[in-house]
Amino acid sequence: MRAHSSGLRVSIAVLAGLALLGCALIGRHAPQQAATSYLAAYVFFLGLALGSLALLMVHALTDGGWGADLRPSLLAASRVLPILGLLFVPLLLCAGPVYPWVAPATHPLGASGPQLVRQGWYLNLPFFIGRAVGCFVLWIWLAGSLRRRLLPGSDARLARFAALGLILYLLSVTVAAVDWVMSLVPAWHSSIFGLLIGTGQLMTGAALAVATSTSTAESGRLRDLGSLLLALILGWAYLAFMDYLTAWSADLPGETVWYLPRLRTSWQWLALGFVTCQFALPFALLLATPIRKSRSWLRFVATLLLLSQAAYALWIVLPGSRPGGVALGWTDLLAWLGLGGLCWAAFDLRLAQREHVRREA
Repeated sequence: MRAHSSGLRVSIAVLAGLALLGCALIGRHAPQQAATSYLAAYVFFLGLALGSLALLMVHALTDGGWGADLRPSLLAASRVLPILGLLFVPLLLCAGPVYPWVAPATHPLGASGPQLVRQGWYLNLPFFIGRAVGCFVLWIWLAGSLRRRLLPGSDARLARFAALGLILYLLSVTVAAVDWVMSLVPAWHSSIFGLLIGTGQLMTGAALAVATSTSTAESGRLRDLGSLLLALILGWAYLAFMDYLTAWSADLPGETVWYLPRLRTSWQWLALGFVTCQFALPFALLLATPIRKSRSWLRFVATLLLLSQAAYALWIVLPGSRPGGVALGWTDLLAWLGLGGLCWAAFDLRLAQREHVRREA
């Protein structure tokens, strides 16, 4: 059985690599489309790893039985971060077709004028690369240090480290959100976008862990897992609504430039879909105590949240380069299959290793 599982992981990884190769080959003729497809998928899968890391730190501060059930999945997901660091290199190499501020004269949506000049001290490629490297070094260090402190008999100052780690996590995720997503539209600004992305990462990290752990979780803790998902859903929905409400009430060009292509074209139907499936439906389901105690229902809600966050990643990345409406292509499918296959193979391997160590112990 173990050899079969290992062979399956290798097969998934090989197919994922071929999918990314196909995306790159197609991208030679449509580099902007391929690069934005890759970015949308990357934002989602990075969120799974970072959200898992953040949840481990939250549990180190708050304690609770839910952490014991979710810890194997959370640790396995956080250990995918080094691979995701390597997978970010193609985005650095393709920054020109993605970000208007890299080469305004050649970009299809090139931005120019006094505003871009004022942003030049921050939005320049060397500084952009430096910040990205700094974020990944910090995240990988946090993940490794936290794993060592979670070992039996390790550092007793775990809570202090987790508190500092969560502060660094929020600051670094804000930097990444501004650099990798917000700068797709240089004229746009939002003071809570980084917090919104971080909350979404916590939600997807929890959803992944619940979806992969409910079969082994103690029945008495299932309600706690459902309550955790419900709290994260409400937190994300509140931040998303306040960001939209602020932009709507202010009605300033610097804020509406972000929402107009997403709410005045066919992208609005994708927004309606993830609002329904990421807030309204899960919220209504998790209010019922029997559902929060059901393994199958919890897996359904967790899967629904993962699919909705994938749609949200498409919604925040793609409309800037496809302002006419929803226009998905082969590069979108191949990018998601490629990144998803590689990340799942790595996650499954780490999870299997932890399970083997637990059984040996």
